[in-house]
Amino acid sequence: MTIIIIIDPGHGGRDKGGGSNSSWLEKNFVLKLSLYQYTRLQELGIPVEMTRYTDKYLHSDERVKRVLFSHATYCISNHINSGGGVGAELIHSIYTDGSHANILAEKIEQTNQKVRRVFTRTLSYNDQKDYYYMHRETGRVETIIIEYGFADSIQDQRKLTKDWKALAEAVVEGICLLTDTPYDNWTNRVGTEDKANAWYIGKRVESIVDNLRYYYQPDWSDRFLVNTIDKGIGFPEIIDKLTVENGEQYQVKNSNGDVYYITANEKYVKVK
Repeated sequence: MTIIIIIDPGHGGRDKGGGSNSSWLEKNFVLKLSLYQYTRLQELGIPVEMTRYTDKYLHSDERVKRVLFSHATYCISNHINSGGGVGAELIHSIYTDGSHANILAEKIEQTNQKVRRVFTRTLSYNDQKDYYYMHRETGRVETIIIEYGFADSIQDQRKLTKDWKALAEAVVEGICLLTDTPYDNWTNRVGTEDKANAWYIGKRVESIVDNLRYYYQPDWSDRFLVNTIDKGIGFPEIIDKLTVENGEQYQVKNSNGDVYYITANEKYVKVK
């Protein structure tokens, strides 16, 4: 499977991100938004990966490596801004014409979020190199950095808190345009229940078979395998449910707060 999109939730782990405030930490906000986009792109049949699926710190070298190894066509790097402004900003490489970033910007504007600017930036000492390492170091992958709003703007705090899913969906729709993929509106898709209120959120999931596999990332491949659990063993909290290729997995948390992924198939697990 050739990956078309890799989503990069900025920051993570000990790096909480500068776009944080009393309502959220940037690292958590963009992870939530990115996981939503990941699920939606899978639903739409667009091959997609992420640089991180959990609250994990990534050194810049590791983040770049994950983008490069994906061989994706596009990277969407999700962030929240700070520093005194209002509205979204989209940053593209100096080696692109900005047309793709502008497509995403137009979709964001349709959610009634102001787009402050779409721009590029170079190093102060070399105007032939991009300022941001996510542009400069990710090779042929076209990286677009999206700052969805300003954490220190009351207007943006309200917008992002209320409409984060609409903003995430706007980018999904834009990606469909970039990849020439038919777009199925989120309000029309199967399983339209609000995941925040889904019946399984917060419940325990338990294996009903022996040797059930669970994973570091939402994937079925051996390289992401953590271990197995036997019948009657499980995880105390379900965080979310994701579409993974042709199946579904629960995103779960153990008693230490570690996040893993396990099948959601009722033949193998039960929710209590």
